[in-house]
Amino acid sequence: MFKKLLYSNTSWSLISNGLTAILGFVNLALIARIFTKDQAGMWFMLLTVYTLLEMLRSGWVQTPFIRFYVSAQHEDERRKLTGASWQLLLAFTLVISLFLLPALLFKSFDQPAFKLAKHYTVLWLLCALPFQLLQWQLQARSQFKKLAAIKIIFALLFSAFLLLQFKLKLDLEITVMFYGGIQLFIGMAGILVKWVRLGRWDADLSAERKKLSGFGKYSMLTMITSSLLRSSDQFIIAAWLGPSALALYAIPQKLVEAIEIPVRSFASVAMPAATALYHKHDSNSLRMLFYRQAGFLSFIILPLVAVLLLFPVPVVNLLGGGKYLQSAMLLRIFCCYALLIPLDRYCGLLLDAANRPGLNSLKVILMLIVNVVLDIAALSMGMGLYGVAAGSTITFLLGVIIGWGQLKDILCAFKPILFWREGITRSFNSFKNTPIPLK
Repeated sequence: MFKKLLYSNTSWSLISNGLTAILGFVNLALIARIFTKDQAGMWFMLLTVYTLLEMLRSGWVQTPFIRFYVSAQHEDERRKLTGASWQLLLAFTLVISLFLLPALLFKSFDQPAFKLAKHYTVLWLLCALPFQLLQWQLQARSQFKKLAAIKIIFALLFSAFLLLQFKLKLDLEITVMFYGGIQLFIGMAGILVKWVRLGRWDADLSAERKKLSGFGKYSMLTMITSSLLRSSDQFIIAAWLGPSALALYAIPQKLVEAIEIPVRSFASVAMPAATALYHKHDSNSLRMLFYRQAGFLSFIILPLVAVLLLFPVPVVNLLGGGKYLQSAMLLRIFCCYALLIPLDRYCGLLLDAANRPGLNSLKVILMLIVNVVLDIAALSMGMGLYGVAAGSTITFLLGVIIGWGQLKDILCAFKPILFWREGITRSFNSFKNTPIPLK
């Protein structure tokens, strides 16, 4: 049983996510120590802009490509979908590049925090083309061992380069180019070993492009709004307070966002079960699933939050060094937001499972608007980074309230006792009789 579990797709996915998350923290700590706060802030802004555009690209192409590739009836259809995905990805990158390149000519984009984003976002998008398709194609073909390998290799190579930075003392721009170069190298290597397939380009792929983009526009809206909700703080801080303040804010924010990793993993597994229960009109079981999993995750998160709340200074010092000790109070504020993550995630999951994606998108859009208003209000009143962090916590609390209201026919009244009964007692009891998913 242990051998089967070790070599299962589920295990490889968990291993790769866990190792890349750990290496991500190592890389974050190295960047915080190697570079000044201003330089680190510029790096975080570049990552924010790139991630935002990558989410836009992924929402439009990745989600529909995997969905239709898996359900394709024959190999020729898969080859056409693969070729169409290449074409859409190239077209998207070209259009985005044409919009971003003129930014180099305008002085209004010369704020220090946006310096790297202004010059290198297009380069990263181009370098990541084959690397992204490599990951999407491996996921669509359920080749999770290979997918885990490339994720770990990428993180290890970048970690090794950052470790060399202590002796090499290279410019930040060299680090930026190396990051893009790793993606390009792995993507091109994937093409050479035929892990990345080019698909068919010799046929008329207009139908495939239309099918992919028609489905992708909906997933793109939800993904880009969710990404903006998380990145709006950083954009406003960068424009208002500069790169140094952005670095102080990003360190605790990245730390707390790591809590979302197990929540996302549980939610992805729960989605099919929740959808099946909704279509069976079994509202009571659906409600108990919400309490069981959200409650269980909340109690898992609670000890970690307690550590962060009680010892923020040592944690921040370990991650970023002494120059980021001002972030300790921000970490305490973010702890309140961390406790809301399971509730917010599972409200969104139930809305999707109950075939209410429009309501889910509306919830996220409302949260985005509220967050931007609270950020601007906090900075205008001189509350600084603490006010922005508090505003984000209020925003996610509002999101939970809105989501619960949208699901009142399923969740009914809020009953804290069910989080203990279903989330702890029943979850632990059920582990003894639950088979381990090996696929």
